[in-house]
Amino acid sequence: MSMPFGTTIPARLAAAAAAVLVLLSGAPSAAQSRDLARFERAKEEFRQGMIHFNNMRYLASVEFFRRALSIHPDYYTAREYLARSYRLAGFTEEALGEWETLAEESPDNAPVRAKIDAIRFREGGLFAPGRSGEFVLADEYASAGMKRFRFPNPVDVAVDAGRNAYITSFSSGKLVKIDPNRQGIDSFSPSLESRLYGIDHFGGRIAVTDFGRDCVYLMNESLKILKTFGSAGSGEGLFHGPQGVCFDPAGRLYVVDSGNHRVQKFDGDGKFILSFGRQGKYEGELDKPSDCAADRERVYVADTGNNRVAVFDDSGNFLENLSVEGSERPRGVTLHGSSLVLADEKRGLIFYDIANKNAAAFSSWDGGKRSFRRSYAGLFDRDGFLYCLDYLQESLFIFSPLERRYSNYDLEIASIDTRKFPVVALYLNVRDRSGRPLYGLTRDNFSVVEDGARPSGIYVDYLRDRAPSAAMVLCVDRSRAMGAYHNDIPWVAEFILKKMRKNDSLKVAGFNDDYRTENDFDWSRRRALRALKERSYGEGRDIGKALYNAISDVAPKVNRRGVILVTDGREADGSFARYSEKVVIDYAKSHHVPVFIISLGAKDPSLSRIAAATGGSIYATREMDGLRSIYDRIRNGEEYRYVVVYSTFKSPALKGWWSDVRIEVDYRGQKGTEWGGYFVP
Repeated sequence: MSMPFGTTIPARLAAAAAAVLVLLSGAPSAAQSRDLARFERAKEEFRQGMIHFNNMRYLASVEFFRRALSIHPDYYTAREYLARSYRLAGFTEEALGEWETLAEESPDNAPVRAKIDAIRFREGGLFAPGRSGEFVLADEYASAGMKRFRFPNPVDVAVDAGRNAYITSFSSGKLVKIDPNRQGIDSFSPSLESRLYGIDHFGGRIAVTDFGRDCVYLMNESLKILKTFGSAGSGEGLFHGPQGVCFDPAGRLYVVDSGNHRVQKFDGDGKFILSFGRQGKYEGELDKPSDCAADRERVYVADTGNNRVAVFDDSGNFLENLSVEGSERPRGVTLHGSSLVLADEKRGLIFYDIANKNAAAFSSWDGGKRSFRRSYAGLFDRDGFLYCLDYLQESLFIFSPLERRYSNYDLEIASIDTRKFPVVALYLNVRDRSGRPLYGLTRDNFSVVEDGARPSGIYVDYLRDRAPSAAMVLCVDRSRAMGAYHNDIPWVAEFILKKMRKNDSLKVAGFNDDYRTENDFDWSRRRALRALKERSYGEGRDIGKALYNAISDVAPKVNRRGVILVTDGREADGSFARYSEKVVIDYAKSHHVPVFIISLGAKDPSLSRIAAATGGSIYATREMDGLRSIYDRIRNGEEYRYVVVYSTFKSPALKGWWSDVRIEVDYRGQKGTEWGGYFVP
């Protein structure tokens, strides 16, 4: 019986076992020789498949892995990688079919079962979402244990895209920055008179109020001051004990001027726009407000003295007062979807559904053994972790929803790069059970084992931290109907081309019933425009094939990536003949490639769904602001791949040797594991 490699035991052990059997039994039988020869043929097909897999040519790798299985049907590793290739190529159901075959053959195979469960959960076909509104403690940052990064009497917290926490300390007048693994990174203390209070983060910038000096600091994520504005007083742009601060989605700034019982609005550079509110208890009046939160249209103010949340529009017009059930002294307010998260001094955290006007309190955990003593701030990060700052306990508590706490992370090895051997680079996707990417992990969160041994050191690069550059495919519909829009194509492309920088690259591709390159990845605007002015229009319109190929072209790029499709917006017969809408969406999401669609005519529902599902948008030519935003959204978008780099102990003399690699991520009480391998080059 042959032993597949790269599964439960390393390849060299399987080979050794086979050799011992041969020695014990004398010369191999004809049947044994045929079986060994068959396995070697399958192994060679598998080897070729791995070359394509690690170059992210997943459809090509599918063919080789299928050939390996046709030669040797019980080849475990070939079937596992066949499933992975299907999954990364966007063919989710086919991937599930292969993993289910493995699960049937080995019912106690926990890693395979975990993959099936994770996909079924995300697809909504197997599990209910679990109980909501219940939280368990995932992490705790206690001021007493932070040494020089202590934050006595903390009052507010913000979290950036890398999950670094920024905590303002009222007593020390200090702002401290702490990474996701509770390591102090930096601190900021303006002066002895400072009493830092409110803080918010937006687009790489931080706004902090100084209660003691009656001013506001704008700074970058390195805590370098970019601008200071405000001083003591009651006029425009002046403050008396400023407390809460928040950005709206457009980057405008609202400052709660508590001593003046009002809120002031500024642009992103600190230029005064307007103020609203005055002292009192009636409509539009405030009493010692402490915090605010803003969406595109509304501003929510924690009206502490009146025990309510006052709601204004973005022009400062009063709309309504919200009496939140259970609230006694609201201190902090943030938005989470369609709900408010209210930090109440006496009642802990209160979640208020704005539409339905109902509230739920969260005040204790660990079976009631622990509770908040004086909560000042609460917010959710984009991964669904809940942060709460307690003034008296001088701690930042981080909670995980109960339904997520007991599920593992989903790791996916997209490729293994051995071109600089003995340096090995693993490109990874890390997601939670719901399919949301996990961002901001560091080296401390990863461990690697190769053939049972741990490399002496690993390096982890979160690819979003690279100097941002953009790689884009501009995919132009060249079907007959598009001839009428020929002169519009270069015009709409100018919205992207005029913003490009020399480290960006753009590929121009055209399609009708086929997909072809018109100008390969290049930063030259001149060459791109020349390609766009081509007048080659033909029969057919295979949109699915065009998008799939465009994603394939841009996915391997180590840049911010995106696909821009220019079409008349009308679906025709055969538009998704080769690749379905779902396959295109799954493929794009597997590689974090947003699809933006510029429609010169109608907005077909299938195109709208693809754009929305992949994190892109669809725009008509008249939507100028949308067209102008496409480049910035791609260049400044999120990149969720990680690269884990280490030096192997293998020698190049072991060329052709299969190395079994296992990687684990551990973050806030949840883990995820994955295995893979490579042939020594």
